[in-house]
Amino acid sequence: MQETDPVAEPGMRDRKKARTRETIRTAALDLFEEQGFERTTVDQICRRADVAHRTFFRYYATKEALLYGYDFGQVILGAFAKAPADLGLWDAFSHAVTITDGRLEEPADHTTRRRRLRRRFLEIRSVRDYTLILIDDFGQQAVVIAGERLGVDPHTDLRPLALGAMLTGMIRRHVMIDSETALPTTWSEAYREVLRSGR
Repeated sequence: MQETDPVAEPGMRDRKKARTRETIRTAALDLFEEQGFERTTVDQICRRADVAHRTFFRYYATKEALLYGYDFGQVILGAFAKAPADLGLWDAFSHAVTITDGRLEEPADHTTRRRRLRRRFLEIRSVRDYTLILIDDFGQQAVVIAGERLGVDPHTDLRPLALGAMLTGMIRRHVMIDSETALPTTWSEAYREVLRSGR
């Protein structure tokens, strides 16, 4: 009887999951381009991708999620959490952005295509609402990490909440308005200038 390599099996499963995720995403993006977002249904995506409904929802919670990377913001947040302990909050986040190249989504051939489509569909209520929820979740996760880095409770110490609010504003502009603007250093200078001027 042939033995199963316990190391190879997880790798094979991961590759299969990645292929399934890609198949669903490609089918969805094709349909969004062909007939628009609102006219495309999950049924149609499943048929085009040749997957069952339960498979679709195992990979994507909603149709709107297909317009974003499956790990939106997680790479930066992970690097923020692991940044050197002696760095202040802003420097730790800047460090995270630097070592991840500011990547909010997984780099892939479809990333530019997906961004183009979601900008096209941002005026659709469900897409806009999903986008705002995703951005707010990023900010909330940053608050938790900031609290842990400082060893404080964000409910009683405003510093983590201040950072979260700042990052939420940055990400919102980046995603919804102009993905080429606002490096962390630029935002930092702008916020400091506002605080200095008192206006």
